[in-house]
Amino acid sequence: MERLGVDHALSPYETFPWSAYDGVKGLTCSAEVRMSPEGDDVEAEIQMLLEDPEPGKKPIDQVLWLKATPHMQNKWSVCQLRIQGESWVGKTYNWEEKCCNFFRACTTELSMGNIPDIEALLDREMRDKERFGDQRGSGSGKSPKIRPAQLLDMKKGQGF
Repeated sequence: MERLGVDHALSPYETFPWSAYDGVKGLTCSAEVRMSPEGDDVEAEIQMLLEDPEPGKKPIDQVLWLKATPHMQNKWSVCQLRIQGESWVGKTYNWEEKCCNFFRACTTELSMGNIPDIEALLDREMRDKERFGDQRGSGSGKSPKIRPAQLLDMKKGQGF
């Protein structure tokens, strides 16, 4: 619960909500963590609600939805994750922890009365930030060629 920004263990049926409203944009952002009736799974969700959506746009946009189930003693594991309608399960390194960080970053903004900048927080919290995480190998994939004579002729002080 701490990783999602909830300060206590939720009971069955209990929810923990956040919300912020921007009157100029006519936009409400809400987030919620809720415990299932049996207490055997947790769901967290972030939604954007538009007062006057443009023609063809939906009034509700589900930014994030995740589900966590008990993993070990007093530990939970995120087993399902959708961000902006797309599954992020295994999409990035350490996705389970990153999605909790993303959710908590959004709820921190909501707690201060701000509508979170979803794209900026996604870039900061969910994209690969590990060293070399965004790079691809540029090598040819071939092993170096070593001639047997080079190995046997070590006396000359020449390496491979």
